[in-house]
Amino acid sequence: MTNPCPACGPDFVRWLKADPVRETGWLALPRRWVDVGQVLQSVGQSLNGVWFVEQGLLRSYFLNTDGLERNCAFHAEWEWAGMLPPRGVPVVAEVAIDALERSQVVELSHAGLAAWLQRQPELQATLTETLLVTLMGSSRRESALMMGSAEQRYMHFLAEHPATFERVALHHVASYLGITNVALSRIRRRIKDRQASLALSGQAKARVD
Repeated sequence: MTNPCPACGPDFVRWLKADPVRETGWLALPRRWVDVGQVLQSVGQSLNGVWFVEQGLLRSYFLNTDGLERNCAFHAEWEWAGMLPPRGVPVVAEVAIDALERSQVVELSHAGLAAWLQRQPELQATLTETLLVTLMGSSRRESALMMGSAEQRYMHFLAEHPATFERVALHHVASYLGITNVALSRIRRRIKDRQASLALSGQAKARVD
């Protein structure tokens, strides 16, 4: 599997299906369809589930007492959403998760995940590494929010998630970047003007040459 996240992406699914026992265990896991706007996890509820997106798009977001939302992650096909606490440790969700598109997800409770790993123990190391990759990604995002400019965050998002960008409304992108819709519009206009200026300069240079 070549994906930086060992339990994400089409390579992970192909790996599961390459072995009949693994494929049978994977196909036996519970699945459900989620409509647009349907909430999978609410802020304040007990953490007890994770979801693997087979089709569609989810988002994770913070929600304050005034109802202000701040997106913190998007989850497209072959990505996980949610987090499970250590067994026996009661933890409430700090982020909500809902669907931006009609989505089909594999839904795993704490008990369901434990049962899956008991049947497929070779997955333990893969899922543990996936958790570490997820934590590293969260650390990089926190660093970008603290140290990078809004334009740098926008350009990084475009570079890292070009397909997701095409599917997400701009106000959701602005929320993810931690800026207003107006600020995002200004950034996009500034970049467009700069690109146009460079194109004109290149045309002028070509005429001179």
